[in-house]
Amino acid sequence: MKGFIMFLTPEEKISYLRKKYNITQNELSSTEIKRQFIGMIEIGKRSLTKNTAEIISKNFNEILKKRKVEEKITVSYLLETKEEQALKRLYQILENPNVRNDIEIEICFLELKDLKRKEFSFLLGEFYFDLKEIKLSKKYFEIALYLYKSLEKIEILLYLTRIYYYLNQFKKTVDLIENHVFSFIKNPTDNNLKILYNYGYSLYKIDKIEKSVEILKKLSKLCEIEDLNFKIQNILAVIYYLKLNKYKQAIKIYQNIFTNSTQENQLVIYGNYLEMWLSLKKEIKIEKVIEDVQTFLKNYQTSPDHLFKIYILIGKSYITLNLEKEAYIYYIKALNILNNKLTQIENKYEILLEILNLQSLQEEEIDVIIKNFFILFKEKQDYKIAIKFIKKIKSETKKLQILEKLN
Repeated sequence: MKGFIMFLTPEEKISYLRKKYNITQNELSSTEIKRQFIGMIEIGKRSLTKNTAEIISKNFNEILKKRKVEEKITVSYLLETKEEQALKRLYQILENPNVRNDIEIEICFLELKDLKRKEFSFLLGEFYFDLKEIKLSKKYFEIALYLYKSLEKIEILLYLTRIYYYLNQFKKTVDLIENHVFSFIKNPTDNNLKILYNYGYSLYKIDKIEKSVEILKKLSKLCEIEDLNFKIQNILAVIYYLKLNKYKQAIKIYQNIFTNSTQENQLVIYGNYLEMWLSLKKEIKIEKVIEDVQTFLKNYQTSPDHLFKIYILIGKSYITLNLEKEAYIYYIKALNILNNKLTQIENKYEILLEILNLQSLQEEEIDVIIKNFFILFKEKQDYKIAIKFIKKIKSETKKLQILEKLN
């Protein structure tokens, strides 16, 4: 690996340094340490003690000085264990993500003993979560879940339920939390309430509606966190109109909470109005909602992931209104959002395929779509989707051009 040396035991370092500087065991020996003893250290039959390290470092440095080599071998370097080297490197990476190398991090992690591995499984989970590298974050948090005792570090459950949300793995959240529900309700700390919300939301996503409503209503009574209470009311409204056909009750909830909500949460409500209209095709003046959202976005910047969802909902609304040109514009705007790491690439592919269903596409628009396809394909080479994509292209010439580029 470029720029990375595998970690060495104290004993292995002697052999490594001898080869690096072309020094024989005989040259390294002295009255204080015999050649045979150096050999036994190198093959692991003797351990390198502090006293022996002092003698060997002195002998190394005398030879290097005679050869006019400016480097110096320290006792601390010789005695540093593989775990200590790995820890030093991990701390450097955590402090400066720009030097990150995922394979190197994994090698460092494997060098750790149980206590440090436990600590760093959580730290690396956080590290990757902050970088929006969700799958790598999941890997280390799931290791942490195994290494920590049940409920010893509640933040692990909070992170994992958020990660499973991003990855659409809602059944995993339900399985992870269901044995702790009573304990969390009995002890309603902020983190416990957030985990319960993720649990209630996941129940809704796997169609356990009755249980979801029960949990969310209990949470609504317990919760004093403003933003979390908004989320609870919001998902209850979503369930009312999507699952229980109580759309008037849902609209009433949104009307009650809109004015006192943050701008981000107001945008969530706008998005839900769009979703509600797409589901019901009534009760909402969709043209006015779209206009309000467009005005809102001129003065407010949301996260790339949320913006993607809003653009797609506007696009879908325009399709339903038979305004294909407008739909095309918003779909392409969604695909071109920068730093949108939380939206799964499968969802982006899905949108590309959906754009090709538009009947009024011009040649230059198809070229833009193909360009976006290759951007996604470079990120993830999904040949099954590539075949679906090619089949939807009407021009035989463009199909051949895509195939040639894929080959």
